[in-house]
Amino acid sequence: MKAIVWKDTKKNIDMLLKKHQVKYAVDFAPSNAKIEKGYISTDGINFQFEVAIGSVSPFKDDADVLKKKTGLISVLTLEELRPVNRHISDFRFNGKKIAKLTGFMEGEIKELDLVPSATIEEKIDPEVRKVLADAKKMSFDMPLSIAVKIAAKRAEIGEKSYKKLIKLVQEDLVRKAIDPYEAVGIIAAQSIGEPGTQMTMRTFHFAGVREMNVTLGLPRLIEIVDARRIPSTPSMTIYLRKDLEKSEEVARRVVKEIENTTVLDVADVITDVNDLTVSIKLDKAKMEERLVEFSDVSFAVEKVRQVNITPDEKTRTIVLKPQQESFKKLYQVQEQVKVLTIKGLTGIKRAIARKESQDGPYVIYTQGSNLRMVMDIEEVDPYRITTNDIIEISNVLGIEAARNAIYNESERTLQEQGLEVDRRHLMLVADMMSFTGSVRAVGRTGISGRKSSVLARAAFEITTKHLLRAGLLGETDSLTGVAENIIVGQPITLGTGSVNLVYRGNRKSD
Repeated sequence: MKAIVWKDTKKNIDMLLKKHQVKYAVDFAPSNAKIEKGYISTDGINFQFEVAIGSVSPFKDDADVLKKKTGLISVLTLEELRPVNRHISDFRFNGKKIAKLTGFMEGEIKELDLVPSATIEEKIDPEVRKVLADAKKMSFDMPLSIAVKIAAKRAEIGEKSYKKLIKLVQEDLVRKAIDPYEAVGIIAAQSIGEPGTQMTMRTFHFAGVREMNVTLGLPRLIEIVDARRIPSTPSMTIYLRKDLEKSEEVARRVVKEIENTTVLDVADVITDVNDLTVSIKLDKAKMEERLVEFSDVSFAVEKVRQVNITPDEKTRTIVLKPQQESFKKLYQVQEQVKVLTIKGLTGIKRAIARKESQDGPYVIYTQGSNLRMVMDIEEVDPYRITTNDIIEISNVLGIEAARNAIYNESERTLQEQGLEVDRRHLMLVADMMSFTGSVRAVGRTGISGRKSSVLARAAFEITTKHLLRAGLLGETDSLTGVAENIIVGQPITLGTGSVNLVYRGNRKSD
């Protein structure tokens, strides 16, 4: 489906929002007058508003028309402006994707084919389903993994032994079930905290690549539970499509496409104050390492404005001379050239392609993360990309994916240290951090700082601040948790303390 997309000012958007219907004169003529949708962006990358386009007509000067600027061609009748969250990667422009929007364009929206998947019941083998049904008749739910093992042995052990086995499984599940009103949070904290004290504070280093490190151990575990917005060493593991994953040429091409390379990464920038010139001296070894050609650099340098450019491919030198001869302009050009991007995606500083085994597929590892843009690359398998940036996963894929990422990252961090922690404890932490719909830290900025109990908040951190605020606002504490009851010297509402027993004696007869 085609749509008109454009970048606009906040002032114009505010004017559009004030009216239910508005005629908007623009310097753009759509190829198809039947286009019914438009998307508006303020930064050229993310679209904040979707608008219904009632009609498209040639421009006629009218008092009721809101004019964008000079050179007006068409009048768009805009209706029903509503908030939306879309990215520029959701559109194709003449079959290609672009990094940023500058004005009005006609884009093709990528529509997803939604195919309903089979339900869990339909995927389960009929024999396994029978075992689950037999367990249900005995008033308990059998875990699927156990039912699969029993179904495989049912014919071998016979019907009598089969019924006895189900009974044993029921008894074992009842025996291992957590007691009612058990303090599962405290047990989970102890189970993760105790082995956490034995974790090393180390960083994994990719062999042969000096810049690429991945934080592991205790620092990584702290990052996860603190829900850091940006991890100290963000990284991605990128898999190619099944039909391309063994091609070295494709792997090298994807690395070149995603690795963000600036002029300073492949060259020395020399400023001559006598001639008022900035020279880019390219390093051949660095260019080969980063898969950069001379043409890539010269094309990138053309983006610098108000300078005369003299490229020399033989000496691998590009000289820039400002048209306005001043030391201030020379300094500005020098700083602009240093950070000039030659190729790649924002946020990905380094990328390498490696084979895990001799006949295995190529896997790309990155320093830095940009999940949304990498998923949009045609050669990449979007279903197998992983990143250690949990907040980015939440923003791109949603809270359920973030919850799984918290669990997987915690489990992997502990296993790399040779520490075994029951997965249920990690699942509880992941659930608590994500059940509100956004990723929250465990500390005072998140879960602990937002407890309903004043005394529980005060017992954790910043005691006087919490008590003063509670007094000013007139808050009350119902004393239903653990910390607050311990503070006031009452039995905690866990285990036997969660039940109120009243003894009624026999009434004496007169």
